[in-house]
Order: sequence, then C-alpha cells, then structure tokens
Amino acid sequence: MPTEYAVLGLLLDGPKHGYELARRFSPETPLGEICHLEMSNLYAILKKQEQASNIEAELETQGARPPKRTFHLTDQGRAVFMEWVRAPVDRTREVRLDFVVKLYFARQLGPDDVSSLIGQQLEVCRSIMANLQADLENNGKAPQPANNYNYGDDNDDDYSNHPRRTHPRPHEHERNRDLTPEEEVFFRLVLEMRIKQNQAIVDWLESSRQELAGGYHYA
Repeated sequence: MPTEYAVLGLLLDGPKHGYELARRFSPETPLGEICHLEMSNLYAILKKQEQASNIEAELETQGARPPKRTFHLTDQGRAVFMEWVRAPVDRTREVRLDFVVKLYFARQLGPDDVSSLIGQQLEVCRSIMANLQADLENNGKAPQPANNYNYGDDNDDDYSNHPRRTHPRPHEHERNRDLTPEEEVFFRLVLEMRIKQNQAIVDWLESSRQELAGGYHYA
C-alpha cells in the first residue's frame, strides 16, 4: 500500500514519533491531501513495519512524563523504500495515488530521481496507449490471450500481463466467437475512453516534468 511506503519515506530524514508522523498525514498538508491515514491505521502500519525489520523503535524519556516511542528507518527499510519510490506504476489506475505519492518523495530525493521516475512513467503510459491504439485499429476487437495469460484479468485499466488469473477462464467457444455489432461499438468506446485517459496522464506527466525541472534538463 502506498501509505505504508509513505510512512517509511517520512523517516528518511530522521527518527519521528507517532504524533509527528500523524501530523504529516493531516488533510491540510500536501501529503495528507493525497494520502489519507487514520491514527489507528498508522500504528498498525508502524507495528507491521517493525515486525518486518524495516523500522526500529526506541523509548525516549520525557522527564516526569511517560516515555514515548520514536521510530527510525533501518538499512533494510531504506532499501525497500528506495526500490519502491524509483519504480513507475504498471497500471493506469495506480497513477492517481501510488504514482503521486512516489512523486511527492522523489521531489525530496532530488531532480535526478524526479527525472527518472517521470521518464519511466511516460514510457509505461505510452506503451499502454500503443497497445490500446493497436486494438482500436484492429476494428475494436478484444485482444486475445497471449502466453497463457489473459489481459485485464483484474479489471485493470491497461493490458499488462498478469501471471495469476482471478476469474474462471471462458470456454473456447466464448473466446472465439465474433462480437455482435453492439458489442463492437461498446468495446470501441471503452478503448477510446482509455486512450483519452492515458493521453491526459501523459500530458500531465510532461507538464509536471517541465514545472518540476526548473533549471534541470531531462533526456
């Protein structure tokens, strides 16, 4: 979940206690605007990440007040976060949350990370658009399964291959039958919608790259 990685990312610049982390997810903050996390869920994430050895906790004394737990990132946790934040998302629907959270932290890492992340995401989105456009030019025919995989098995927005199916495989006669004229029209309209969605994301990525670049040059 992007919120779990966001918690790790907030510890990049130093240890923090629970309330400090919670304040960063306040709806009035840039991160809280895109990534919602309740206090109960935050502590559940902290417990999970501590059990996974991605973070460690220490008791910090406060004089006469009860001690508080302060969390810091482990070397493993840092490696896990950096691997995640530097990789693009594979699905169109993940751009609006997962990718935006990645971009939030990539900005803090530096212009090279912003450049690489946006560039990779542009490649993914353009590849998705190329597949969609090819299907549209194929008279709006639904894509056929390849390599024993099916496209869009999890109601995805793109045509990424997924090794595990989540739905029963259709009978052969269902896969091979011709679409009715009404089905062809509907499928074409869906393809056109997805192409426009991806084009809008590409436009946003390009404009974001220009705005975040400042004086930097991108390949």
